[in-house]
Amino acid sequence: MKPTTTNLIATGSIAFRGIPSTLRPFHVSRYYATQQGLGAAPQSSKSKRRAVTPFNDNGHVPWTELSVGEKAARATQQSFNFGMILVGLVLTGGVTYFLWTDIFSPDSKISNFNRAVDKIKRDPRIVELMGDSKKITAHGDETFNKWRRARPVA
Repeated sequence: MKPTTTNLIATGSIAFRGIPSTLRPFHVSRYYATQQGLGAAPQSSKSKRRAVTPFNDNGHVPWTELSVGEKAARATQQSFNFGMILVGLVLTGGVTYFLWTDIFSPDSKISNFNRAVDKIKRDPRIVELMGDSKKITAHGDETFNKWRRARPVA
């Protein structure tokens, strides 16, 4: 008997007795003409999985089950990820080098400036001329850049 809409509705109401409404969509088997069912070769017993590409590989498919193209895709993705890690490490090293050479190094401009200011504050001649050494402040070179002028020097 060929399934028709009225036939499915009539048999469906009998088949749904005793099945909760939340499970009914899973119980009905519907027959639609799809590309998978029209003259396609029978499916093998292997489980169907999506092809692995550099953009959708999550690493769940074992290396031994990948085709040559999928292995190339996984290698490309992992090489790109490793490259990004290397770029991050190089940038972190660059920032660390910059901070050390310009701020924290004993030979940096800031350290030299702070040592000079400390020597000036300890000199008794300066204290005699300018007063209390705790009130003496140093601001570095004068600049015409208003952003730098407005920024406090720590």
